Amino acid sequence: MRARHEQPCDLNHLPPAIAMDELEREAHVWLASPETIGDSRLLRRFRNSLSDEESSRMRRLKIAHHRHSYLVAHGLLRHTLSRYVDIAPEDWKFSHGRHGRPEIANPSAPPLRFNLTHTEGLTGCIVTLHADCGIDAEQLTTRHATSDIARRMFSEEECRELERLPAREHTAYFFEHWTLREAYVKAIGTGISFPTNRLRFVTGHGGVARVLFQPDIDDHGDDWQFRLLRPTDEHVAAVAVRKDGNGSRRILTRFLDPEKPGTFLPEENGVYR
Repeated sequence: MRARHEQPCDLNHLPPAIAMDELEREAHVWLASPETIGDSRLLRRFRNSLSDEESSRMRRLKIAHHRHSYLVAHGLLRHTLSRYVDIAPEDWKFSHGRHGRPEIANPSAPPLRFNLTHTEGLTGCIVTLHADCGIDAEQLTTRHATSDIARRMFSEEECRELERLPAREHTAYFFEHWTLREAYVKAIGTGISFPTNRLRFVTGHGGVARVLFQPDIDDHGDDWQFRLLRPTDEHVAAVAVRKDGNGSRRILTRFLDPEKPGTFLPEENGVYR
């Protein structure tokens, strides 16, 4: 087993068994910017990996760049899962929970957990072993960062913090606390039915965040780890991972290199290179 202080392996070239071993102590985030993905061979591989249902859903999208984003998101997910298990991307089967969260349905697959997100200009997925996980990404725009939404969805303390901030900092604060909420409710599988104003997020250095629950919420902040990401200047993303018996996991992120299709750039101090 690798010592804790050692550098993580390059997952671009790891055999599935070793990549799976990494997930015993790590959570992996895979990101891509759909508009930079134009390699015909990679797009063909993505297209050929989709299920009939996914292909049909993609064709029903009326706007071309929405179809392209859907293809990249779902192709990325299928090919990412195949990095860990000897299952072809087109052979992954999924079922859906009561609130629509997809789960792996292949009988022979190990207990991988995943979550998918896509917004204008960015798509991504998180993969763990055993652990509940969620990811949400949003494009930074003042159009949706309103105080009315914050008053409905944020805690009273967060609303007061938002009001005290100078105007130029409102959008970043809003979307950081919004994506943290979305990542959490996606990880627990309840979706928008969860009363998100009953929890409060406190952010710290390096994108680390923690959650505080109101007493009526049956959950504990010490059971979760969160991280904020700024994968581009125009996007914010957040991931949530439930801790297990091994404590916190190292959260590693990688970004699909548009110049080398199929190759991912690791993050180093917030930069992908």
